[in-house]
Amino acid sequence: MADIFIERIHRLGLDRALDQVDALAELLVSELDAECTWNGNRLDFARSGASGCVEVTDSLLTLEVHLGFLFKPFRERIEQSIMEQLETLIPPSPC
Repeated sequence: MADIFIERIHRLGLDRALDQVDALAELLVSELDAECTWNGNRLDFARSGASGCVEVTDSLLTLEVHLGFLFKPFRERIEQSIMEQLETLIPPSPC
C-alpha cells in the first residue's frame, strides 16, 4: 500500500498531461536526485528512501509514493509539497 496516493481528474488531454508529468520528472531528477523511467504512460521514479509512480490517462492522473522508514515521519510535508507541484503542473478539473 502506498504511503501517499493522489488521484486527480484533469482536462489537459493525454499528450499535454504527459508533457506536464515529464516536467515533474525533471524536478524529481534535479531536486531529489531521483531516477525516472517511462513505461508507456507510467513514470516510475526512485531515490534512496522513496519510490513511486505516476500514471496518466487522457483525463486522470494517479500518483503513488512509497516512503522508506526515515521519510515516513515527513509524509504530510512531502504530500503537501507534491500537491503544490501538481497544482502548478496539472490543475484539477472542476467536478
